[in-house]
Amino acid sequence: MFYAMSSEGILGVPMRAFINLVLGFLVFGVALQKTGGGKFFLDLAFAALGHVRGGPAKVAILSSGLMGSMSGSVITNVLTTGTLTIPTMKRTGIRPAAAGGIEACASTGGVLAPPVMGATAFVMATFLNVPYQDIALAAILPTLLYFLGLFFQIDALAARQGLSGLPEAELPKLRAVMRDGWWYLAVFILLIWMLLVLNRESWAPWFATGLLLAINQILPAHRWGWADFGAFLEDVGRLFAEMAGLLAAVGLIVGALVVTGKIGNIASDLLGFAGGNLYLLLLMGAATAFVLGIGMTVTAAYIFLAVALAPALIEAGLEPLAVHLFILYWSMLSYITPPVAIGAFAAATIAKANPMQTGIEAMRMGGVIYLLPFFFVVAPALLMRGPAAEVALTFGSALLGVYLISCAAQGWLIGLGGYPRGVLGVLLRLSTLCSGLAFALPGGALTGLPPLYLFSAALACLTPIMLWHLMNKERPA
Repeated sequence: MFYAMSSEGILGVPMRAFINLVLGFLVFGVALQKTGGGKFFLDLAFAALGHVRGGPAKVAILSSGLMGSMSGSVITNVLTTGTLTIPTMKRTGIRPAAAGGIEACASTGGVLAPPVMGATAFVMATFLNVPYQDIALAAILPTLLYFLGLFFQIDALAARQGLSGLPEAELPKLRAVMRDGWWYLAVFILLIWMLLVLNRESWAPWFATGLLLAINQILPAHRWGWADFGAFLEDVGRLFAEMAGLLAAVGLIVGALVVTGKIGNIASDLLGFAGGNLYLLLLMGAATAFVLGIGMTVTAAYIFLAVALAPALIEAGLEPLAVHLFILYWSMLSYITPPVAIGAFAAATIAKANPMQTGIEAMRMGGVIYLLPFFFVVAPALLMRGPAAEVALTFGSALLGVYLISCAAQGWLIGLGGYPRGVLGVLLRLSTLCSGLAFALPGGALTGLPPLYLFSAALACLTPIMLWHLMNKERPA
């Protein structure tokens, strides 16, 4: 009876969030894909970025970010946009493993991107008892930092290897793309307006879906027949059944923890193991989230950790929203981290590359995402918490840090050029990495490091790099 009827059992927080919030966005995502939204976003990305250096890889980031936001699935994202972006990346000279790694990273980041962010963010809103738009707004700056880190790495890779974009004659024209699919952007604008301005997160996807289907039926080139409508209902029903079964099972796990009283024990045990050390507790939490993310879906892993781990981190003095986003990010990382890396392995299949090498490339390309959760959990300003000046200063410093970390990872300082060979080059890359970490690491009471101290250390690490580049003019960067 407890499992069937209690608010902590099958009909608990996960199922209530699914029925009240997630279902509408699942329907919207299916409708967007079935009406051709995926093709529009891919064409839009090619028209905007296909001609620049490393263009196809940058297209993968933009298109996968847009697609992932509406699909909520890393694997679906890889298998849809990746079938077009990965062969095009290989054609312009990017190695197969690197092409697969880039697509896996972009697809993983897409699921973390507002305004939709997949199903897990809506469950988070229910757990925290806050409006969904608070979570979407908080996720904007970390998402920007992650995708900009990918852009920096790809630009540095393209500059180092001399990779050009695609010929403009082969690319769709931006004006034609907008003329043929402007209504997809109009639907997104309606969705964002209802989410962030009207605060109607439960109604927003239904109105957006209604507008999308109405416009689709008005336009003769896109109009559905009865078979198309039946396929749409079939896909929605399949997603509904999968999510309902999953969340019912998670509800049983949560109910078992509640009825046996183990939730409090887990939190107190973690605090005891950490011995009051906040950073050790964060590392333990990250490792736990990563391991659970290997064997469970992101939503299931998040729900379990939101019940078992989040109270310990919050009790240690961290902000609840930052803690829950920290758990969400680390639950996602198994998609691009070997030995599992199922997102990278799916991309490797398309790229015809070694799966483990693709996973390693994904780790390098997406390296920033391993650091971001630690940054924003100790600096809520990265989640738009605090005065505007503090938010701008923290974001600007973090952006400079991400730029330097990305350049160090690829061995090319964008705007200046490459590094020397040999030991000196290795030392300068390490100095660049240390400078980036010092710029990105937030100073303050939680880190125990004054911001001025970190800034001075970053400049000290950056000075030898700048001096070397000034004395040794490289080819255009």
